[in-house]
Amino acid sequence: MVKKLYGIIYMTPRQLKLSIVDLNDFSIVEDVTSNFYSNHTYEYQHNVQAITMALNGFLLILKEYGVKNYRFWGNQQSLDDISARYLGEQIYVRTTLKVHWLNTSQLTYYKAAAIITHLDNFKKISSSLTFLLSLGSERVSLSQFSNQKFASTWNIDLGSAQLYDVNVALKPNMNNPIAVLDDYIGSKLEHLKHVFANQTMPSNLILQDALIINKKFIPYDQTSYTMPLEEFNNLYRKVTNASDQFLMDYFEVDENVITSVTSYFLLLHKIVKLTKARNIILTDITVSDGLAIERAQRIGLRKQNFDELILTTAENMATRYLTSKSHRKNVTLIAMHLFDQLKKLHHLGKRERLLLQVSCILADIGNYINQQGHYNHSAYILQSTKVLGLSNTENLIIAEIARYHSSESPSSNDTHFRNLDPDVQMKVAKLSSFLRIADALDDSREEKIRKISVSLRETELIIFAYSNQNIALEQWSFSNKAKLFEKVFGLKAILKQRRQLQ
Repeated sequence: MVKKLYGIIYMTPRQLKLSIVDLNDFSIVEDVTSNFYSNHTYEYQHNVQAITMALNGFLLILKEYGVKNYRFWGNQQSLDDISARYLGEQIYVRTTLKVHWLNTSQLTYYKAAAIITHLDNFKKISSSLTFLLSLGSERVSLSQFSNQKFASTWNIDLGSAQLYDVNVALKPNMNNPIAVLDDYIGSKLEHLKHVFANQTMPSNLILQDALIINKKFIPYDQTSYTMPLEEFNNLYRKVTNASDQFLMDYFEVDENVITSVTSYFLLLHKIVKLTKARNIILTDITVSDGLAIERAQRIGLRKQNFDELILTTAENMATRYLTSKSHRKNVTLIAMHLFDQLKKLHHLGKRERLLLQVSCILADIGNYINQQGHYNHSAYILQSTKVLGLSNTENLIIAEIARYHSSESPSSNDTHFRNLDPDVQMKVAKLSSFLRIADALDDSREEKIRKISVSLRETELIIFAYSNQNIALEQWSFSNKAKLFEKVFGLKAILKQRRQLQ
């Protein structure tokens, strides 16, 4: 079999990693790591020179292997959008590499996809209650699986950089910094206590990105190590009562990183108790593995689909904001039918179809705040709450679709719409027009119309609505909301009722 080599460059605030992967079987051909952590800082800006030197070295390695397909990703957890653009430009002019930034929700998504695909016996493990704890530079994510399916995820504001800063600040001034740090970590987990208050069954806890612990316990020829609860508790007591010098010797690390060890064990101990974990599964499966899986999917080498992770997250959010499940289900059904039947008209792809589906689920969440102007409330909720697996631009698109799914239409007079990139503007306008029509056809929230068919003509789109009920309200709503479709596509949308045989 001919090798399908793919280069993955992944940057965090502490290191750069190059993985050359054969996408046929995900075997690692080359793995190179460059640590540029210096002066106890987790800030990219202080390490630009080290970053660019490492990247240029990686480019030489890729050339030696003849790898022409490669991509460069960066962890954006510690950067706002403007700072990320500045840094990306600095790197580009020095290396010709364009960085593709990953937000927290994307990182969680790729890590989960990698665990599902690569962790030995994951199906068996996740048959019972299982949690995935992924450590990040700025945030920690905790995801739940049940009956082999993804159930939910939570972000915790406790990243390695933050824990390091708190630890350093406490040590010189406290007689017992561990106790204070333990309280600090507990305060960040307070919002999860009610989530797990009624949990009685034991669980498995998969720990991801715990590099120091992994190095100590995972055998060199394995990708995971299962630590029973008793072994973990013994290790926890050893770590929290040990000196820095002992920990440095035990974990074979230097003083630059040892301050993180105790913090992570305090966090992990609380998560273990919270989730009632009986086994802690250490794994060195990382976000890079998830990025390789995505690439294999795109070129047709892998058919596994992880859209369910994204859709489940959207459904969880919609349920949290008390939207009507039957309404969002019916609107989704109609919108998807329109999208699929009008491919020659809109020229959008599978990813845009997914964004429309997510928008159908989440468009009405603003009603939780106020029914009046609920579409604006939906938009700002979605702007501040990232959907798992979606990029910043994709999150922006669904927020703007939610804004325009009801009474307001995109306009050049609208600051929100005017400031969008032209390509994003068109996606928002097209997808909003489909959602507006679908929403109009269930305006009464009584699911009078569950089936439609379409007929596309030169100047018209005829939509046949199959229903034996009075759909006067839906027809009135349609006459208002279909105007955006006509404006975007230049076709007049006409609604006709067809009776169904009893």
